[in-house]
Amino acid sequence: MIITEEIPFLGCCLGTIDNLIVYRYRNRRCIRRKPSKVKPPSAPGQVAQQERMASIAIFYQALKEVGIYTYWQRAAEGMLLNGYNLLVKGNLPAFSGDGRICDFSKLRLTTGALALPDGLRVSRVEEGMWTVAWENTPNQVNASPDDRLQLYVMRDSETFAVKLLACGEVRRCDGRVSFRLPEELREYSHLYVAFCSHTEKRCSESKYFSLILKSIDYGSL
Repeated sequence: MIITEEIPFLGCCLGTIDNLIVYRYRNRRCIRRKPSKVKPPSAPGQVAQQERMASIAIFYQALKEVGIYTYWQRAAEGMLLNGYNLLVKGNLPAFSGDGRICDFSKLRLTTGALALPDGLRVSRVEEGMWTVAWENTPNQVNASPDDRLQLYVMRDSETFAVKLLACGEVRRCDGRVSFRLPEELREYSHLYVAFCSHTEKRCSESKYFSLILKSIDYGSL
């Protein structure tokens, strides 16, 4: 794709000229070649890429269902990329050639310019109960004491289901929160922590934590 200023011989026309397509995207004139006939993928690399893209489409639906795809749309405002393309670019490295998530730590559930707090950490308090804590850094750039904590969990599944954990109206200035995994979410061992503004229009990137730890004998502590 080529982004152009007005070209005299094109005038104000939009449409096709020989093998070129002239169109407008976000108030800019763009020119691209007509797509050639696409052959079915045959090389292993092509098949693997197609599997990744199909899986990301499912992942995208999961984010829409939980209501956080809008953060990708807002992050893409002013870019040539749209929200979906931005999501693909940010999450493609997390998927393997067979379409499975190969590295949950590379997944990004949310994106945005809001800052994550310093010293963000997760620890297990007791069986099934966890604490999220962070530093309440004064005057942190791109942050407000009123920013709200958001917790999401995923499990090893081909549906890529994302669940929002209820943690109350926890604000950045609170510095910590404890939560218990509901019985029906015990298999959701991948935790993602993010902060959004109190208006929910701005968000941070999500940060990953694994809830899989070696067993602890709490009676001996």
